[in-house]
Amino acid sequence: MAQINNIRTVSVPSIGKLPLAEKPGTFTPSGVKREHKGGRLPEDGGFTESGVPAKLELSINLLGGVDITALNAVKDEDVTVRLADGHVHMMSRAFVTEPVSVGDGESKLTIMANTSEQIS
Repeated sequence: MAQINNIRTVSVPSIGKLPLAEKPGTFTPSGVKREHKGGRLPEDGGFTESGVPAKLELSINLLGGVDITALNAVKDEDVTVRLADGHVHMMSRAFVTEPVSVGDGESKLTIMANTSEQIS
């Protein structure tokens, strides 16, 4: 039976490994979005492309010692995302999009970057 792929670890240089929740979230690498552009005849049509940034939406455990201020201050860092299948992606010059809130021991964290690349 094949292993289900998901996020194994996320590392931020200024913080280290993030304490991921049981269901860590989603990672979307950067890429292109294509939209149909019609023509007078069907065969005259085509598409246009626009860039899509990398996005990492995480659920993290707020363990003792997790510095919320440091999480909120993440910007211009190379964030590393390791997947369960062994692939590693790097989000270049990544930043946190909105402040992390404190709740029931878990919180949501969204990190974005204009580009990402698979490094292994």
